[in-house]
Amino acid sequence: MYLVVALTVAPRSNADREGALIGQTELVSDDDTFSTERLELSPLTPSDTEDVAELYSDPEVARYVGGERLTPQIIPQQVESFAAEWAERGYGQSAVRERGTGRFIGRIGLHFWEHWNEVELGYVLRADAQGRGFASEGSRAWIRRARDQGIAKRLIANIHPENAASIGLARKLGFAFEREDFVPSGLPTLIYRLDL
Repeated sequence: MYLVVALTVAPRSNADREGALIGQTELVSDDDTFSTERLELSPLTPSDTEDVAELYSDPEVARYVGGERLTPQIIPQQVESFAAEWAERGYGQSAVRERGTGRFIGRIGLHFWEHWNEVELGYVLRADAQGRGFASEGSRAWIRRARDQGIAKRLIANIHPENAASIGLARKLGFAFEREDFVPSGLPTLIYRLDL
């Protein structure tokens, strides 16, 4: 089972639900680096390029996030764009490491899509980190972070139609199917919505 989901955050005008928790996830700090019970999340930087390349080297992991398009030339450019987004917008993709070991297990974070005029919360985890609740834990942390910082009124999960595990996670998190759509490259996607 391979789990990859993208959650989209619609812009929000105010933070009217401060302090509320989603599930049992609790953030340790409010700056760019934060932690959950089992995860440490910090801004993805070019120094993480080798870890991201290793993550994408598994075809089953990369299948729903670009697959064969994730070439050795594209990966450093993608990581650089993630780092630039942190500088430009104050958010972006985070390197995800297991607390205690520091082992890189994937990426989770926000990304602005001009195509939808929305901010996406997406994640990709190593195969050996899947099925252990890390995706749920990281998603709950980002849902709370987006809500507490006034970033969103609702979240959208942008899921490849064949990704049954991600659809299951979205439903578990309270998302409901909204529509069929297409990503900018023209591939079909399913959109699920969660109002905050």
